[in-house]
Amino acid sequence: MSQDQLNSLARIFTFEKKLRDAQSIVELRYIVTNELRSISPFIYSFFGTWTKPKRFKIEAISDIAVVEKTSPVTNLVQKIIQQKLKEASTDTHVFTLETESLIPAKGEDPLPKEFIWVPCHSSQKGMQAVLVLNRNESWTEQETEYLRHIGSTIGHAMGSLVDKNIFEKMFTIIRSALFQFILFSGIIASMFIPVSLSVIGQAEIIPNNPSIINAPIDGVIEEILVDNNDEVSKQTPLVNFEKTQLQNNFDLAQQELKVIQTELLQAQQSSFNSKEDKALVSLLQSKIILTQETVNYQKLLLDKATLLSPNDGTVVIKDKQALMGRPFQIGENIMVIADPADVQVEILVPVKDSITIKKGAKINVFLDSDPLNVIKASVVKFSYEPELTAENLLAYSVIAKLEQEDAPPRIGLRGSAKIFGDEVRLFFYLFRKPIIVVRQTLGL
Repeated sequence: MSQDQLNSLARIFTFEKKLRDAQSIVELRYIVTNELRSISPFIYSFFGTWTKPKRFKIEAISDIAVVEKTSPVTNLVQKIIQQKLKEASTDTHVFTLETESLIPAKGEDPLPKEFIWVPCHSSQKGMQAVLVLNRNESWTEQETEYLRHIGSTIGHAMGSLVDKNIFEKMFTIIRSALFQFILFSGIIASMFIPVSLSVIGQAEIIPNNPSIINAPIDGVIEEILVDNNDEVSKQTPLVNFEKTQLQNNFDLAQQELKVIQTELLQAQQSSFNSKEDKALVSLLQSKIILTQETVNYQKLLLDKATLLSPNDGTVVIKDKQALMGRPFQIGENIMVIADPADVQVEILVPVKDSITIKKGAKINVFLDSDPLNVIKASVVKFSYEPELTAENLLAYSVIAKLEQEDAPPRIGLRGSAKIFGDEVRLFFYLFRKPIIVVRQTLGL
């Protein structure tokens, strides 16, 4: 074997290694159309496959990054390959064409007339691709044998990559006109699917019909006798107000009553001898009645300085330490006594996200402590005017009744809630907010 033959075999082995190392069809096309020159020199190389069973397409040309479908050269070679496919040429062979038939377009130079046809077979999957090489010199028998061998190697490499190239198949399907039409029609049709309009708001478990403990007098809280979440029974002491001033007022009223009672006794004893003392008796009796009412009133205020629980339940206090030492006026809220088994949920719906909410609307509550489980509820009432929340946001308050009666969630738990409104089309559901923005900004 001559040195030239050994060099050719070495180049073939190197070429085949590159084919085996190819990671994609695109990389393999580049290797076939550009790296083959070291084995068999050519001017043009055309490589194509079947995009459909009866539709052949040139997908790679030597020295060109992207194949232009409308190029005169591409169209001319495409016709040549289609003619060879009609002839059912399944073996590597050389063929020559007339120079007149190789002019791509008027005024352009003709292609070289010497061609070699290299079908790329896979023993497991059959014909995978076709390689056509073109030059001015005639092809030798040795080059034909080399290319016949290389054709089978290319076919095997193509067959091994086709199954792996899932993404390329998907991309081809997506690019097809039929798929795009079906997809577009499906999107248009889906816009008319009826869905429930919904809104999400912050949710909190609150007591239902709680006993609200308000300040019965004007004064300062001296001591709070219970803590948040404490269980209390009826008549349990809850709060002590500062009693010093109240006790002093009560004592003074009692002293005043005793003084008037003493004066009345003296007047009654001397009324037998003095007309003036007799008239004074009636006046002192009236003063005693008035002073007794004052004593009773001061005693009532003193008794109210200790607040008692009106019923059994759980204590709910927002901040115990903040209440200590704070002056209160009559009617100010101090705490709540709630029944832990009788709860409801309050949902704050931001004004910017509000929808039409109706009584009885369904609600899904997701608590932060148990986000995987849904608590069903229904709307009981809602505010018509928004209020400012702790986060400085305007929101509507929605009160809902929980449908589950056993094991109600603990008072104070927070989370989110999804309120379902009227049924609308999917188009309106998706584009409601963009429409609102356009309305508010452009006034259309």
